[in-house]
Amino acid sequence: MFEPFKKRRYSEQIASLIQKKIIKEDILVGSKLPTERQLAEDLNVSRAVVREALRILDSLGHVQIKKGPKGGIYVSNVYHKPISVSLKTLADNGQITIDDIWDVRLNFEPYIIMKAAKNAKKEDIIKLTSLFKDAEMHFDDPVYLKNKNIEFHVILANMSGNPILSIFTKALLEILAEVAFNFLDLTFEQNLFNIHKELADAISKRKIKEAKRLFYKDIDFLKNHLQKAF
Repeated sequence: MFEPFKKRRYSEQIASLIQKKIIKEDILVGSKLPTERQLAEDLNVSRAVVREALRILDSLGHVQIKKGPKGGIYVSNVYHKPISVSLKTLADNGQITIDDIWDVRLNFEPYIIMKAAKNAKKEDIIKLTSLFKDAEMHFDDPVYLKNKNIEFHVILANMSGNPILSIFTKALLEILAEVAFNFLDLTFEQNLFNIHKELADAISKRKIKEAKRLFYKDIDFLKNHLQKAF
């Protein structure tokens, strides 16, 4: 799979090589990479160097290392992971607050809404429709609805066409989800889901002003709920 090195390299350089190969060859997410032993042989380095390189790639969200009978090294795309970890560390140490996160969302998500409405393609609308149908089949399950309500915002960020916005959105939502799952409320999730359906309809019809209005409604509704819960 790889051209062997003529001399020993540092783990950072091995990580960079594997990372470039994944991106350059557009290896699909979920694809299984060679074993640690095989990579070491192919690259002509020790397993310890490969192991450290894989840890680096795991921390960057490029690979996922699974243990057990069905374990292995798999291609991943959770590129927001380093940002999520940094934000969580800051939050745990009281250096950022929920209000800080709301402030960021209120400033950049309306732009995402605008871009999503302008760039919405048929396949994007199909994804949203599928999400809603799936959620409606579990309308009495607050955990399932919570996950779908979060996934809705991720889809919108992807629809913006800007990968940086997608990464930031996933990082912020991961922090908020950790808080939100401590305060599950079925009625709340159902109401939030209905707002999302209205918002998706406005985006599909490219009604940007209406979509932004519904986004602020969504955010206010969520913020008020969490403040009451706290």
